[in-house]
Amino acid sequence: MSAVSSKLTERFDRVRELVDVAHIYAEDGAALSAMQNLVDAIAAIRSIIEPGPDQDRRPVPLERLVETVEGAQRTRKPEEIAAVPWVAEAIGLHDPAIRALGDVATLAQQRYHAALVEWITRDWTCLCVVSCDEDPATACGLSGQQHVHPAIPGRPGVYGPCPVHPDAPGDR
Repeated sequence: MSAVSSKLTERFDRVRELVDVAHIYAEDGAALSAMQNLVDAIAAIRSIIEPGPDQDRRPVPLERLVETVEGAQRTRKPEEIAAVPWVAEAIGLHDPAIRALGDVATLAQQRYHAALVEWITRDWTCLCVVSCDEDPATACGLSGQQHVHPAIPGRPGVYGPCPVHPDAPGDR
């Protein structure tokens, strides 16, 4: 038995052990402990089927990749097969156009995540106007963005500088 298959066998044994212990916990009425063991088992399974970036992986020859994908299509949909990270990586190694699309998608996902983090960490204590296009008479081009309106002569208090962010952008 090779060292690789021995390591894989150990990993499968660990999954089996976690599931068996979860079963015992469930029988004893310890549902929370059983669920935690199942979550650990899922993580162990994922580490088997989705190796981390630190693990060396030899490029899969095209013929073997095609055989693997064709075999997987007997029980899986193409969308499910394409969602497996190592399959996408292996296909990208054989098709530069797909690799480039993957790189663009990764960059877009990173930018999307950064935008979400920026929105979540935004200072929401401000009283700046965000949605001012509900009334056509007061609508402006910055609606949908956090901004302020300068005071309107003859209508004091309708709009004015933000007391928290006096330098905020506004319709000027």
